[in-house]
Amino acid sequence: MTVETEKGSGEGLNPIRVGHVRWTIILTLFGLITFDYIDRGLVSSALPVLTTLYHLNGVEQAVIGDGFTYGYLIMNPVVGILMDRKGLRLLMASSGFAWGSVQVITAGAFDFLYLAIARVFLGIAEAVGFPGVVKITSNWMTTREKARGGTISDSGVNVGIVLGSLVLLGFDLIIPSDVAWRYAFIFSGLLTIVFVFVLIYNLYDTPETHPRISKAELEYIRKNQDPVVDQSKVNVYQWFGTMDYWGFQQGLGAQAGIFYGLLAFLPLYLSVARHFTLTLTLGYTALIWGMGFVGENIGGFVVDYLIRKIGPNRAMKIGFSVSSLGVTLGLAATVFSTSPITAVEILMITFFCLRWSGIQWSAASFIVPKKLAGQWGGHIGFWETLWGIVIPLVFGVTILVTKAYTEGMIIMIFVGVVYFLGSVVFTRYRPLKFRGEGAP
Repeated sequence: MTVETEKGSGEGLNPIRVGHVRWTIILTLFGLITFDYIDRGLVSSALPVLTTLYHLNGVEQAVIGDGFTYGYLIMNPVVGILMDRKGLRLLMASSGFAWGSVQVITAGAFDFLYLAIARVFLGIAEAVGFPGVVKITSNWMTTREKARGGTISDSGVNVGIVLGSLVLLGFDLIIPSDVAWRYAFIFSGLLTIVFVFVLIYNLYDTPETHPRISKAELEYIRKNQDPVVDQSKVNVYQWFGTMDYWGFQQGLGAQAGIFYGLLAFLPLYLSVARHFTLTLTLGYTALIWGMGFVGENIGGFVVDYLIRKIGPNRAMKIGFSVSSLGVTLGLAATVFSTSPITAVEILMITFFCLRWSGIQWSAASFIVPKKLAGQWGGHIGFWETLWGIVIPLVFGVTILVTKAYTEGMIIMIFVGVVYFLGSVVFTRYRPLKFRGEGAP
């Protein structure tokens, strides 16, 4: 579909005057993802301390820093099906309560095994997050707002990691480092549980079920969404026979491998390879991820503008080109930089580009119909999690073998090439076509 076929005028409805409930939904998702990722920022930032405290090797560092993805791998396809069949609101609320509780329990960890098990259970509870972003973006946002809706929701990742680093830094300034991380976990978990009540009040699965939406806004949303593509007889297993499925899933999986590799090892890279103090490591980690937040939201606005001008297929390809080529070239420049400060500056630009990847959560709605969006999101979660497990483990093994971090960074450069090929070269951002089927 190109923008010319969309009812962009909304039958004379002004998007500002019709209401803003849909953006309240997006901001609620942003809050949920933020609290989801405070924990990730805490763990990766605490890894220099945990490594000393529990004598962790490179592989053990990868398991702790990235262990939640093991739970993701188990649950992502399951939660996608549950969303499509049972709805999202209560599933997200109960999951939020569960992962807040797990964070509190994690504060009592006394060895590597306790931490590893807690990380897996955290991932099981948190797996609802990004399939939920796909589902809500598909149900609530108009064609011209989807990229912004997806990136605003997803940018909670960056804010959460920044806040995790800053929360740990705050406790570290007043409490000894070997116990500060425990108080930070308790604080983060309790905040998450409190936020669940905000979520219950604001979040509803569809515009039709929301008690506070105006008739004008409901009409505006429905008149400006994509035409419904009838795939009622399509079995999701037919996705496996399309180039677009494999291009999108493996391309975005490679992106996730880079993301989770950097999430797990960035503070250690800054601390060990670039020789920054713990205070500077936490500060620079927050700054680098903060640039990711800026980049992701700018990317969402740019891609929405491009969708209006040239249609979703070319707009998405441009957005993913910026993301994949930016992170690949940025990582290469970081590896060859001899100055620690220059390396930080390059990483800021790299993360600015990398986090344009948040447009993926709106891309799904151009490929599959709304009623299958949760399952498509579950597939994204599965493949991203699989890559997100493998790449950090490979990174950890290279640390064991080489006693350095450079080789792990070089591996992720090649993963960036896979990201570009999958998301840009092999994927079309149009409704899937199947053998023997005409154009949708």
